[in-house]
Amino acid sequence: MFSTIELLTIFILIFISVILCIFFHSRSVPAGFAFSLVSTCLLGLLSAQKLYTRIEGAARRLANVSKTEKLRREFSANVSHELKTPLTAISGYAEMLENGMVKENDKIFFIKKIKDESARMAALIEDIMLLSRLDEKQDMETFENIDAAELARETVGKLKTKAEQHAVALYTNGSNMYIKANYTMLAQFFFNLIDNAIKYNKPGGEVHIDITRHTDRIYISVADTGIGIPPEARDRVFERFYRVDKSRSKKTGGTGLGLAIVKHIAIIHNAEITLESREGLGTTVTAAFYAA
Repeated sequence: MFSTIELLTIFILIFISVILCIFFHSRSVPAGFAFSLVSTCLLGLLSAQKLYTRIEGAARRLANVSKTEKLRREFSANVSHELKTPLTAISGYAEMLENGMVKENDKIFFIKKIKDESARMAALIEDIMLLSRLDEKQDMETFENIDAAELARETVGKLKTKAEQHAVALYTNGSNMYIKANYTMLAQFFFNLIDNAIKYNKPGGEVHIDITRHTDRIYISVADTGIGIPPEARDRVFERFYRVDKSRSKKTGGTGLGLAIVKHIAIIHNAEITLESREGLGTTVTAAFYAA
């Protein structure tokens, strides 16, 4: 397939060639001279077209670099802001304790606040480092055949206590569903999706993890009966640091990077990821991996 500029160039070359041939024929110009002049014109146009293609390619690469640089600056600004928030809180609580501004009975409360903010900052740093490793693909080269259904059950076991604390029931379905993947990344993929489904659920809610196969694809689906996502936010939930409900995210200890990590892992595995949600009824995230 030709691009628009290539088709236009071909048309111009043919048009000019025909015009020159008619002109030279009418003026009885020697055939050798006419052929030489037409060839020179054609070569000149072809060179111009190649130069345009190179300039266009360079401009596109420059635009990509500019976009990457812009994203890097935005990410750095977001990281600074996200780290500053818990640090400011920790500093404030510690200063009040140091200056004797807290009653004896309230000290446990302030100490717990410091502990919670420290845990939040540690989780944030861990997710940022994970994203960095995913960007650089550090220690992620090893791919092996993994039973996705078995790994899903292992992840459910790790999150069982948290699910019980939130009064959420976990269900898994599927067996012998092998995909070629990096074990560490796929384990993180399951953990983030199921963890999110628990955190943004309702008391008495459910999370269903279904692993199915259709032709050459293994479909991993995590569906919850939680609060759902507003239509205007569904295209943004995989962005770094984007939160639908900031107050709820802070209460649950969310870093705003969980789904961004999920999407990044899916991209590395050439998996397609989709999201369906209805406010008040729940959300379903489905990823289609290639079967091993």
